[in-house]
Amino acid sequence: MSRIVQQAKIQYRKVIQIEIVIMLLFACFFAFWQMKNALDFLFGFLSALLPFSVFVYIVFYRKQYLSAKLTALYRGEAIKFVLTIVLIIASFKWFLVTNFVIFFSGFFMALILNNLIPFLFRQI
Repeated sequence: MSRIVQQAKIQYRKVIQIEIVIMLLFACFFAFWQMKNALDFLFGFLSALLPFSVFVYIVFYRKQYLSAKLTALYRGEAIKFVLTIVLIIASFKWFLVTNFVIFFSGFFMALILNNLIPFLFRQI
């Protein structure tokens, strides 16, 4: 069982690294167009990527007994949900996101990549 968990840890570390590279590439693309759009995209992408990273940390990187793994999974999902809401509200209220289409395109792109990249790794 620990070998499977170790493989999942390595896989999700690679997934997060790939997502960061994709995020930066798209942000650079939007920066050539307009800097404000690049920031809106980054805030949207980070509103999904940061909670996902926290979830991976809670489930895979914290020391816990096997019986507590399921509890950690539910706790991680709850924290991920609340953190996503807080980051979206902070983006709209304090960072003054103006282009909602680009913000949510970054947000949904991160959500899709959170599910698609691990699926593609399993196929390889």
